[in-house]
Amino acid sequence: MFDLFTPADLRILMGLTFFGLGLIAVGAGMVILIFGPYTKEAKILAGQSARISQKALVDNITGVAQSATELVNAVNALIRTSSGNAIVLIVVGALFEASAYRLLVIGA
Repeated sequence: MFDLFTPADLRILMGLTFFGLGLIAVGAGMVILIFGPYTKEAKILAGQSARISQKALVDNITGVAQSATELVNAVNALIRTSSGNAIVLIVVGALFEASAYRLLVIGA
């Protein structure tokens, strides 16, 4: 049959692919971690919920205050979720980088 790739060629190809994927994953994780929690929508939601809760204190509307509290909790959960996704991307990228190091430098 055809010897399209020798084992050394395949190891180099896999190592370079893992290296590229690792760089992309770590970069995406860093971007999400730096810019993700502070999106414009999250800031607007937090500002609106603060206004609603202030109005509820003045007008003594407990239902509005409870819904505003739930809205703030939802925004906080959104921020935590995006940070968690970023950390997972960074860890996966680091594993790709370690695999690429093993394939290219150590020569598994």
